Amino acid sequence: MLTAVDAVLDRYCDHLPVSLRQLFYVLPSDGVLAKTERDYRRMCEYVGMARRSGWVSWDVIRDDTQIAVDAPTSFAGLEDFWAAVESAADDYCVDRQAGQLVRLELWCETAGMVPQLAKLDGEFGIACFSGGGFDALTGKHDAAVRAAAGGRKNRCSPSG
Repeated sequence: MLTAVDAVLDRYCDHLPVSLRQLFYVLPSDGVLAKTERDYRRMCEYVGMARRSGWVSWDVIRDDTQIAVDAPTSFAGLEDFWAAVESAADDYCVDRQAGQLVRLELWCETAGMVPQLAKLDGEFGIACFSGGGFDALTGKHDAAVRAAAGGRKNRCSPSG
């Protein structure tokens, strides 16, 4: 199984990190596993052991269930503060959809795909959202509110 996991990670090297669920969806189509909860749990256990042993790098698997809250912004001193201001100015960009009749959003079924798609749509100032699962009801409501209000500001690409 780990040889098959390595092959999938090599195949998708331009799209790393991937979630365990994404990895699992590929393995049945490759004929390695059956698409059952039992095989999913077994794959998760094997990949977990492979990560702990160093066989699979920690950087190639993304855990979308981990929720983190950033610490409040603070600075070591004035020099650190002004460096942050300069960095924020470097990230300034114009809303690429300002003045358009239609505001674009990119939606996908699963949250695990958002990071990969965000790499593609950021250049154009298009926000990416996940619409899958029961919890997505709030996200769909928020999209309707944005549409009724005429859109909202989107993040920009680093190139500005």
